[in-house]
Amino acid sequence: MNRNKRRQEDNSFTDYNNNNIKKPRQNKITLSDRITNLEDLSNELFYEIFEYLIDHHAFQAFYDLNYRFQKLVLNSNSTIKINISSISKSQFHHYLTDRIKPCTSRIELFRLSNPCIDPCSLLLPIMKNLTQLTTLILNNIEADFIEPIVNQLSSLPVLSSLTIVSIDNIITKNNLYSKLFQLPKLKYCQIYIELLDIPKKFSIATNEFSTIEWLVINHRISIDKLLILLTYVPQLRRLSIDDLVQSEFDQLSKTSTNLNYLTNVSLKFSFHFNVPFHQFEILVENYFHQVQVLNIRTQSVSLDLDTGKYLNANRWEQLISTSMLNLRIFNFQQSYRLFRSNEERQAFDYFINKFNSKFWIEHQWFFDFHYHETKRSTTAVFYSRNPYRKKDYVLYDELTDNIYLTCYDINEDPIHHICLHTTNIIKQCYDKFPNATELTFCEDFEVPRVDSIVVDLNRFLPLKQLTKLSIKCHRFTFEQLIELLQFTPNIHTLELDSIVLFRTDPILIQNHELTQWVSKINHITNVTIMKEITVEKIQLLTVAFPRIEHLTINLFKEDLRPIVKYLFSKLNNNTRYLSLLHISKQRHDWMILLKSIIKSKKLPRNYVFKVINRTLYIWW
Repeated sequence: MNRNKRRQEDNSFTDYNNNNIKKPRQNKITLSDRITNLEDLSNELFYEIFEYLIDHHAFQAFYDLNYRFQKLVLNSNSTIKINISSISKSQFHHYLTDRIKPCTSRIELFRLSNPCIDPCSLLLPIMKNLTQLTTLILNNIEADFIEPIVNQLSSLPVLSSLTIVSIDNIITKNNLYSKLFQLPKLKYCQIYIELLDIPKKFSIATNEFSTIEWLVINHRISIDKLLILLTYVPQLRRLSIDDLVQSEFDQLSKTSTNLNYLTNVSLKFSFHFNVPFHQFEILVENYFHQVQVLNIRTQSVSLDLDTGKYLNANRWEQLISTSMLNLRIFNFQQSYRLFRSNEERQAFDYFINKFNSKFWIEHQWFFDFHYHETKRSTTAVFYSRNPYRKKDYVLYDELTDNIYLTCYDINEDPIHHICLHTTNIIKQCYDKFPNATELTFCEDFEVPRVDSIVVDLNRFLPLKQLTKLSIKCHRFTFEQLIELLQFTPNIHTLELDSIVLFRTDPILIQNHELTQWVSKINHITNVTIMKEITVEKIQLLTVAFPRIEHLTINLFKEDLRPIVKYLFSKLNNNTRYLSLLHISKQRHDWMILLKSIIKSKKLPRNYVFKVINRTLYIWW
């Protein structure tokens, strides 16, 4: 109170007792008077700060400061989003004990993507207390854990979104879909489980139906099994199938189930087991009457010279005119490889010219084609000219005239991922991809001097906006990568075919001022190197990207010892954030060798080792 009184007196410019004007007192203001302590901020403001942070980052930053922050973290009424991906083993146990378990009833979203964590041991003991959990995402988990978890999902009363992605093949023959379809609140379901099959005894639904409105199946499924599954989801609005294969039965039976709400469908047909067009017609005639958006992508080794299969414009016109009267957007792509003769190319030209009839023009559906030649093969691609709302876009050599029509301005479409095959296309697409966040340089991309294309690239897409960069071409040097990364400070995921030095001394690159600058400004936490790597290149990598949390590499056996010694050393400040290492294509004896290396070098032993699909996972 006295302090407030003094402030009032100091701010008074009038002396009412003497009725004279009084000059303000000249107080000396120190730097400490201007600084507000962090703890002076209100609880409400801290809760707003927490909302902008990943939950375990906020927990690590504030929980152990003092008693007040512990109470702030634990006693809030707001819901929690748990994301367990790049977190160290010691931090995880602290987070589990002092955050997840005490606040289980407040968890709204739970995401697990670390294959070294047993999801059953983590989730099953707390499952009944997850009363507010609406979204469960299990990514990169072992298939053996899936069924025990699915069996307990019915104890989650408000679960509305479920994603399950396995890292290996499933063995069980039980029908997991029948259990998922029984969840009473489920609206979104995404499944990717290799070798997951549907038992033959699984029959068409009669009186039990699912509430699912959005179904995504990314593993292989035959069209006859899909026809059965769809009878269980009468409320379905969106359907996406990533690997649809032909039925083993040539004749498919029609069903009486109507999908009156299904408006958006995306299908990719398997390359080796392409669905015959007559089987696809049955799927359309059964379920696609209300579809407004259809995305089709199919690949074939060769072209059927007689029917054209999916390049038969007349057959498409008949199918759309009779069974898809509500179709507004038709996004189609068909690719063929290995042309055997000039006759096949002439047949290809003949079939695609049929897509210029009055029917296609009236619907404003326009198409183009491209021949893409590599050293190994030739590919012909026939595709919808307007990209609509595609998230991925592949650019080859040159754009055909009028490829972007005014009515389908690409600037209005949220295309996020761009794949570049050549530099020729860049200048033709200035300002066409303002929403892109991912950039891929494809295998056949010819690398020019980076400084010669950076200006064009920045007009092609906003480099500062990129969050993921993938370089699959083989001659993109590490120096060129550093030159590019100085303009892309927000990238967090980096994928490289290899680290190319071209006889340049890696020490010189490490000490270069540009490398030092990129090391300070970049936020790269997730790195994948596809080809074998040496300890010298690992050292260069960690110097340039000292915030790596998750590293995936491939190496030769003789390089295992020096790389492990370097990465696991406590004295190595450049790997202080690294907590998850994947070594791909490893041999069976590598785990034994790795354990002996750690023991002999007296390195920290608090590690979890797992071998899944010939990949060695190490978490610490």
